[in-house]
Amino acid sequence: MSLFGEPHHEFRDRVRAFVDLHIAPNVDDWETRKEFPRALFLELATAQLLGLSHDRRYGGQGLDFGYEIVLAEELVRSKSMGLVLSIVAQNHFFLPLLAAFGTDSQKRDFMAPAIRGEKLGAIASTEPAGGTDVVNSVQCVAEDAGDYWVLNGQKKFITNGPIADFVLVLARTKPEKTTTSLSLIIVPTELPGFHVLERLRTLGLHTSPTGWLSFDSCRVPKSLTLGKPNLGYFYAAQVFLTERLIGSACALALASLVLEETIQYLRDRFAFGQPLSRLQTIRHRVSDMATDVEMAKRFVYSVCANYRDGIVEAKQICMIKAHVPELVQQIIHNCLQLHGGYGFLEENWLTRAYRDARFLTVGGGATEAMKDLVASYLRL
Repeated sequence: MSLFGEPHHEFRDRVRAFVDLHIAPNVDDWETRKEFPRALFLELATAQLLGLSHDRRYGGQGLDFGYEIVLAEELVRSKSMGLVLSIVAQNHFFLPLLAAFGTDSQKRDFMAPAIRGEKLGAIASTEPAGGTDVVNSVQCVAEDAGDYWVLNGQKKFITNGPIADFVLVLARTKPEKTTTSLSLIIVPTELPGFHVLERLRTLGLHTSPTGWLSFDSCRVPKSLTLGKPNLGYFYAAQVFLTERLIGSACALALASLVLEETIQYLRDRFAFGQPLSRLQTIRHRVSDMATDVEMAKRFVYSVCANYRDGIVEAKQICMIKAHVPELVQQIIHNCLQLHGGYGFLEENWLTRAYRDARFLTVGGGATEAMKDLVASYLRL
């Protein structure tokens, strides 16, 4: 069954109109100031673009996963992957966890205001000493203190961390380094002991605030434990797969946009008395890139359709995450080359895309880690 139907196409037109009116005209200013416009979440909520696939009781719209893919792809047309990352993080990094494992009280206190754009959340699993191998790398400890957890440790590279109202923290609640020794705990950022150590300076994604967070004897009520204690790894693993799938769809949308604008440039730019688009070497290179994007997109859409229907193909998602970001980085590199000197100018947004895309092979799991996971699924 196709991922998109006529209602999805109508929704795409609506999202594109929102991006053209409310986001695209302001992107260059936001990028220059290197800030995320917090008020944009309220605008997105007013336009009913947050929590698309979540329960209507908490402000969601109960739509299928295809709408989430449409939203992610159209946000890319803003030409600011930092904005895209922060919005996707709000929609897909912690909301699915709250939806699946949160109590009614937790959903009312955190999920509903996030969908209304009033509260901003973040998920904090990566630490200064390690990331993808969370079972062994998590050193942030939550000690049992009766009705409270006492959190001590640090988290790093946390999307939206510096501006979040609450953080979903993956912490060690048992000393053993096993899959049943970690818990997810909702930490309101106004609690004593929570600190933003630094807003990290990054190569790209300048409109997405990335934080280094600290927990210093931070007392959190146990009522804010998400799901059952010590099962946090299994909960987080589910959202990691969603993150990788959505991220890859965004990456391919970026490649498509870069390729689209490069083709237009090649039609307009002349050399040897004819448009660059008439030179065979260039035509073949562009044909190869367009084919690679289309093939990857069909694979991603197929897995997304199954995901929508409740079939989570972990092996295929890891394959996608290992392959797509590397492909997209190469395509953007090639398109910059085809722009010649114009590809080296800051005024050309492709230079921003080039920097932003560097994150894709690292965020959500490095390429090397994904390949190793694929090998594990293949029982190598």
